[in-house]
Amino acid sequence: MMDTLHRRFYTFFVKRVLRRYLSRTRNFSLDGLSLKVYPGVFHPAYFFSSGVFSEFIKTLALKDRSVCDVGCGSGILGLIAYQRGARVTSLDISASAVNNTRENFINNFGYSEKYKVLTSDLFSAVPDQCFDFIFINPPYFFKDPVSESEHAWYCGKNGEYFKQLFSQLSRHTTPSSKTYIILADNCDLAAISGIAGMYNYSLNVVREQKVKWEKNYIFNITISNG
Repeated sequence: MMDTLHRRFYTFFVKRVLRRYLSRTRNFSLDGLSLKVYPGVFHPAYFFSSGVFSEFIKTLALKDRSVCDVGCGSGILGLIAYQRGARVTSLDISASAVNNTRENFINNFGYSEKYKVLTSDLFSAVPDQCFDFIFINPPYFFKDPVSESEHAWYCGKNGEYFKQLFSQLSRHTTPSSKTYIILADNCDLAAISGIAGMYNYSLNVVREQKVKWEKNYIFNITISNG
């Protein structure tokens, strides 16, 4: 009951205040990284999935491994992976997010051939390249985005984002690749799992964590046996 009340309070009050606050570039720090977050870009301090996913990524052996951060936003997940020795490719459909990620990387690390960021609708701008790890913090509300910033939230009325994701995934993975996606209990988990199944994938929970009123799940995406 309290979780429902908290969620309603967040939806009708806190979100409005946040929207106004995040209409300007804001600063944010995590694990020694100093970040700017542009207006309209998913802010890792105020939405729980980034923190949960960041902590999970820090448990993985990433040194000298290739990592793809799909839907990079401000770049936090890819920067944490790079910080731990990975070779990183960060992707986002939003030009603002790509510029934001690029600036954050340069401000923290300078320039490196081991890090690149691309404007890409999922993997559309990526050549036929496979990765050791793929991290996906997706939009998951079933509604059509009508602006660049809404691509961070809405996956299309019929889940077009997930259909495209699962149709492209096999071209960028090998049998030893690990693909992780984070979802929360306020999205239609059954619908997303159903779309995965259409492309012969299964979502397997590897971490479950409740932050305030929201429960987050990190899934390992694997080929279905069924």
